[in-house]
Amino acid sequence: MDALLRAATIAFAEIATGNRIGVAARRMTAAAWCAAIASAFATASAGCGVAALWIFVLPDVGPVGAALIAAAALLVLCLTLLAIVGALLRRRQPAPPPAAVVPVAAIPVVLIAEAARLFDENKAAALLAALLAGVTAGTRDRK
Repeated sequence: MDALLRAATIAFAEIATGNRIGVAARRMTAAAWCAAIASAFATASAGCGVAALWIFVLPDVGPVGAALIAAAALLVLCLTLLAIVGALLRRRQPAPPPAAVVPVAAIPVVLIAEAARLFDENKAAALLAALLAGVTAGTRDRK
C-alpha cells in the first residue's frame, strides 16, 4: 500500500512539473489515488464488521470464543481473497488455432481459383508484374 501511494505521488509530481504526459496519465494517477483510498476504507469497514461480530457473539461464547470467531471470519475473508487472486493470476492456455476449413487436397484448387479471380479483377497489374518478372529473370541470366 505504501509503495502504491509513493508511486502515485511520484507520478503526480511528474505530471505537475512537466506537462508532457497528458490527460490519460492524470486520469490514471487519480484512479490510483482513488483505489488506494478505497482500499483503506475497505480495510476500516472490515475492521468495524469484525468488531461488531465480536460484540454480537461475546455474550453467548465469552471473550475467548468471540476472539476465535472473529479470527475465523477474517481467515475466511483472507482465503476467499487468496482464491480470487489465484484465479486472476493463473496462466490461461492459449486457444488452439482453428482447424483448416479446406481439406489439404483441395488447397491447390482453391489457390488457383483465387489467382484466377484476382487476375480477372486486376488484369493490367498482373500482366505488368509478369512482364517485370520476365525481364528480371532474363537479365539475371545474362550477367
